[in-house]
Amino acid sequence: MATQYLGAGCFLANATITAFQTVVISNNRGVGLGSATACDGIAQIDAASGDYVTVRFLHSDGTLKGVITGTPVTVGDNLYLAASGLISTTGTVTVGKSLSTQASGNGSAVIEFLAKNL
Repeated sequence: MATQYLGAGCFLANATITAFQTVVISNNRGVGLGSATACDGIAQIDAASGDYVTVRFLHSDGTLKGVITGTPVTVGDNLYLAASGLISTTGTVTVGKSLSTQASGNGSAVIEFLAKNL
């Protein structure tokens, strides 16, 4: 039986994942942390390895939230994929556009953004 997700899905966490980190689907139908070059969606809750985690896909309706790292972010900045499931104001793969301002991106600050389909 085929599965169809409309906005979010539930996947087995292959690693410890924090809410609003980017994730990628792996070959065991689980998810791991996204990288600077790959992202399928955003985790919506914290999950230990082996737990299930809700994932909103990048093509979902509405805005998304993500954990930012690096330099300060202002509304309208382009956002890029970064290592360890984070997003940044610098990089090569665009993930979206910031809809909020954050003075510092220390790897724990969460911002709202409009996703760009990868």
